[in-house]
Amino acid sequence: MISDLLQIVLQSAASCDIPIVIIGGLALPAYNIARTTLDLDLCIYIKTQEELNHFIKVLKKNEISTIQTPKINHDLFTVFGKRGEAEIWLQPCDAFHWDEKMVKRIKNFFSNVYILAIEDYILTKLARSDRSSTDINDILQILIANKDTIDWKYLIFRLKWIDLENDFNEVLEGFKSDFANNFRNVSKDLLEKFKNKE
Repeated sequence: MISDLLQIVLQSAASCDIPIVIIGGLALPAYNIARTTLDLDLCIYIKTQEELNHFIKVLKKNEISTIQTPKINHDLFTVFGKRGEAEIWLQPCDAFHWDEKMVKRIKNFFSNVYILAIEDYILTKLARSDRSSTDINDILQILIANKDTIDWKYLIFRLKWIDLENDFNEVLEGFKSDFANNFRNVSKDLLEKFKNKE
C-alpha cells in the first residue's frame, strides 16, 4: 500500500538525515486543498552522489528498490516495494533546480517532512513540462484558499525567475471566465492583489 511505502521512504530519509519534501498531489492538504491522489511524489534535498548512494542502500535494506542507477544530476528515479511505487525527485520540478531562496522558504510539515513555500509550489505546477488541466485547477484552488497568505511579491519574483508571467496570467484568465459568477468577489480580489504587486 502507498502508506507503507511512504512510511518506509520517510523513515529511510530520516535515518540518513535527508530532508524530504512532499510535492505533487500529496502536498495539496498542506495548502488547504483536499484532493485524493494515488501518485506518490517526493523530493529529497541532497547535494552529493555519496548521500544519494547511501539513501538508495538504506531503501534497499528496507525492501524498497529501484531498477535505475540514480545520479545526482538526474531529475528523478522510481522506487518500488511494499506494494507500491513512488517517484523520488532530486529537484522540485523538471523545469528548475533547487536554489538558495527556495531552500530558505521550505516549511516543516511534520518530523523530517517538509513542503515548499506555497509560491514555489505554484511554480512547480505551472512550470511542468506536461502541465495538465488538473495542474491548472490545483493552482486556481490554491490561489482561492490562500489568497490572503500568499507572498505576492515573492510569487511575482519567482514567475519572472523562470519566465512564467504570461503562463500565470493565462491561469488568472480562468477567473475572468467564471460564467456562473461563483467566485466573483474572490476572483476580483485575487486579480487586484496580483495587479497591485506587478
